[in-house]
Amino acid sequence: MSKTIRLKPVEMTPDAMQMLEDKGLIIRLCPNHHELPATEGETLDKSIYESDPALGGHKLITVTVNRPTLAAFGTHPDNEEFLLIGEPDTKPLCLVVALCFRNDLVRKIKAGELSADDFVCLRVRYNDAEVSFFTMLKDVPHGEATADVPGRPPSFYVTEPTDMGIDLTDFREYELAGD
Repeated sequence: MSKTIRLKPVEMTPDAMQMLEDKGLIIRLCPNHHELPATEGETLDKSIYESDPALGGHKLITVTVNRPTLAAFGTHPDNEEFLLIGEPDTKPLCLVVALCFRNDLVRKIKAGELSADDFVCLRVRYNDAEVSFFTMLKDVPHGEATADVPGRPPSFYVTEPTDMGIDLTDFREYELAGD
């Protein structure tokens, strides 16, 4: 018997994205967030993170989602950047992010303790410097789904290591669904 967890989408706002960053789940890529103290005549740079070389080089991919379920909900063994550059007049897209890392999610599933409070379901906002560009950190469970409506499927960009795969989440008797 399936236990359906109903997720209510929320707006992708600077506060929502900051909450994810405060929990150590993402790194926001937004104005004034990573400024360095460069003095007059100086240029400074600093790595925000560096990929694991064992996972290959880095690549830029395009992602088009035309699925109203979270069939590819899972984690990656390294970080990836979301570049939500897209057309706002496509099917609505939701990004569901667990509010914990993979090990905690698996433990909650096994213990039968999973609830809607363990996730945030963001209505994707495109082309917004405050919210549309961020790094999803490794081992953070997440997935995308569209609204089950007619229309053109949404697309966006992701950068990630070339040899990185996905570890799908086994929800056992649980099922995630939108409201």
